[in-house]
Amino acid sequence: MKKTEFHPFQWAESGFCDDPQENPGELVKSILRQCDQVIKENREDEEITGLALDVMNMGASTLVEAIKGLDHKPADREARVMRETIVRAYLLGTQSTRLALATSGGDASEARAQFEKDVISEAARRAADARHNKPGGSRDLGNKIRGIWATGNFSSRDVCAEQEWQGLGFGSFSAARKALRNTPDPT
Repeated sequence: MKKTEFHPFQWAESGFCDDPQENPGELVKSILRQCDQVIKENREDEEITGLALDVMNMGASTLVEAIKGLDHKPADREARVMRETIVRAYLLGTQSTRLALATSGGDASEARAQFEKDVISEAARRAADARHNKPGGSRDLGNKIRGIWATGNFSSRDVCAEQEWQGLGFGSFSAARKALRNTPDPT
């Protein structure tokens, strides 16, 4: 008998909706049903059973917290509940992927190691993007100095960067000058 391969987005492919973000409640219910089946079929495999139980627990708590978050609450409590639900959903996703890897056959340890590497890499990329995108971050500063350069008030990019880098908050003249690379001449 072929055992169930856990697939987190099975519910979307089974016609429940067109977009995986459209109905997150159905996603979690589908995950819980699949985990139950995986546990029934893999009682002798402690690793897979443990992963499935972890996913079920996270799925249930995510669903409960999301439903509780729908109640009318003060804005600060609602924001906290939303953050907690997002964290639970993220953890549910990572655990679901671990379970999917474990039930897919083949060398799960190599696939799991690659997945963990990818998760760490994605988290680091998002953190760097958050720093660069915040007000006063490198992208904001770059846009400001490019806007100043576009006014046409400076004879060269070097002069623009030299006169404006400190006032805008760049760490150095060099950083301001790099932000002006490949910009068109002002019209």
